[in-house]
Amino acid sequence: MDEFEKRLKRDADAIQAEVSPELRERIDASIRAAEPVRPVTPAAEHPPVNPWWASSLTGLAAAVIVIVLVNWNRPEPVTVPAEPVASVTVPADPDPVARPPMLDIRTADFTSPLEDELVRLQSDLEKARESVKKDLDFTF
Repeated sequence: MDEFEKRLKRDADAIQAEVSPELRERIDASIRAAEPVRPVTPAAEHPPVNPWWASSLTGLAAAVIVIVLVNWNRPEPVTVPAEPVASVTVPADPDPVARPPMLDIRTADFTSPLEDELVRLQSDLEKARESVKKDLDFTF
C-alpha cells in the first residue's frame, strides 16, 4: 500500500460518527415505506422513423412556392419579329440623295487583347520563376 492509502485509512478510522435514535427511526421508517422496485418491462421497440420523405416534401413545397412567387405578375414578354439584316433591300432605281447610307458591318475582335494579356502574363511568370531560381541558387 502506498502512503496515500495509509493516510486515508487512518483518517477514516479517526472519524467519530454517531447516529441519534431519532435519525435512526426516520431512516428505518423511510426504508419500510419504500416499495420494492419492480422490473419494468421494456416496450416493444419500433424501428426508427426516417424523416427523409418529410424533408423532401418540405423542400419541394418550398421550391414550388419560390417559383410561383418569382413568376407572379410577371409581364408577358413582348415578341417582336426580328428581320434579318440580309433581308433589307435597296430599291433598284434609288434616288442618290434619298438613299440611306450603307452600314459597314465588321466582326468585333474581342479575343486579341486577351491573347496579348496572356502573353504578357506568361512572360511575367517566366521572369518571376527565373528570379526565384536566381535567389535560391537552384538550377534545374
